[in-house]
Amino acid sequence: MKVIHSVTILSTFVVLVFTEPVDESSVPKLTILKCCRHKEELVKESDSETDTRTRCEPTQNDWKPVIYSPSQRTILENLPASWNVVQGKKPDCGDNSVLTYVPYRSTNPFWLVDDGSVLLEINADDKFEPNEYCADSNALLVCVRKKMEGNHAAATMKPRVRQCCGEDAAFYETIHACAHMKEANATPLLPFASSAVDIVPGFPTCPRSDNFTILGDAKDAVLLPDGGLEIDGVALPAGQFCVERIKELNQVAKVFACSEHSSQGPIMQAADIRFTLYPVGFIISAVFLAATLAAGWLLPASHHVLHWRCQTHHVACLMLGDLLMAIIQLGHHTALHGGSCKALAIMAHFFFLAAFFWLNTMCFNIWWTFR
Repeated sequence: MKVIHSVTILSTFVVLVFTEPVDESSVPKLTILKCCRHKEELVKESDSETDTRTRCEPTQNDWKPVIYSPSQRTILENLPASWNVVQGKKPDCGDNSVLTYVPYRSTNPFWLVDDGSVLLEINADDKFEPNEYCADSNALLVCVRKKMEGNHAAATMKPRVRQCCGEDAAFYETIHACAHMKEANATPLLPFASSAVDIVPGFPTCPRSDNFTILGDAKDAVLLPDGGLEIDGVALPAGQFCVERIKELNQVAKVFACSEHSSQGPIMQAADIRFTLYPVGFIISAVFLAATLAAGWLLPASHHVLHWRCQTHHVACLMLGDLLMAIIQLGHHTALHGGSCKALAIMAHFFFLAAFFWLNTMCFNIWWTFR
């Protein structure tokens, strides 16, 4: 009985020892680097793709990275408990890698995984470990491994062309983003030189990261010896464009580029007579409307009449609207871009709406007078 009693006590002690709760604080945490400190975000100093100089600027936004959990198959709302975030620290890249600036894009965003790694492309096979990158709200700094080195490699290296969404993916215009799509009979991505280039994934780096434009069909483009592209008279430097199929257009391959390249405009071959007549017609209309206003002011006897007041406002709004439309037609190829173009368009829209408002007022006044 004593032996049985001793065995029972020993087994109870073993169970208590091995079932003792584990102290979670003793479990090693993943060290995740945040490039800037709290309430700061990473900003690139230059628009050049080769210039990797960055700085941290104050921001009111909190750091909320997109973190995917493969085990839960969902996007995490909060940082994993196993993460230890070190603020204001960048990775130390070795001799075989180079520190690369990767902006966050809604079209093809980078993804952080709950195990601490990061994926740069939608179908990327390479994962970067926590010590190879630092994350921030709008960008990453990643130690990207060098592909080729030496004189022989440089001599035999093919021009590189970016595929916007990467392999087995396409661009969806309805969601304005890349999505997985794999079809056997897909149209050729680069009909002009599919075997003479190396295809690499990714969108070009633009001053405004999501401001892309579609310049035309890839089949109409000409590949330049330096890796650049010429399409519809617009020359695109190497690395500042990408080619991708669009799902809604039966997977026709299109050329994407930064919006500033569209302002170059194609080489003008023959001027369209319509775009000469439009501003001339608007200017002539504005001149005669100004003459109508001047004639009305020279008749002070009618100034007290309600119809004259409505007519004066109607003519003034029409004149200003036509004048703004003439300016838009004359300047849209050269000086009008961004905020100035939007401001003129909004003012022209306002004055034309006001002109129709005063026309309705005149109609009501005429009906009221002769009813």
